[in-house]
Amino acid sequence: MDPMIARDLAVLWHPCTQMREHPGTLPLVPIARGEGAWLIGQDGRRYLDAVSSWWTNLFGHAEPRIAEAIATQARTLEQVILAGFSHEPAVALAETLLS
Repeated sequence: MDPMIARDLAVLWHPCTQMREHPGTLPLVPIARGEGAWLIGQDGRRYLDAVSSWWTNLFGHAEPRIAEAIATQARTLEQVILAGFSHEPAVALAETLLS
C-alpha cells in the first residue's frame, strides 16, 4: 500500500465515503494538485473533477487571481470570528453581496 494512503487511512475520516470499503473495494486516489477542472494524481494521471470538489465549480483549481487574493489577505489577517469582532474585508464583502 502507498505510504501516503496508509497514513491517510490511519488518521482521516472521509465524509460521504464508506470508509469500510477503503483501501480494497474503493481505493483512494492520492491527488498532488489541481489545474482548472482537472485533478492531477501523484502518479501524474489526470482526472476530470466532475463534482468540482464541491467548492471550485465556478473558477476551477489553482485560479491565479483567487490564489493571489487569498495570499494577499492571509499576509494581513487569515480569519477572525465575527463574535464581537469585525474586519474591513468582511464588511466590504457583505456590502458587495447585498448590492
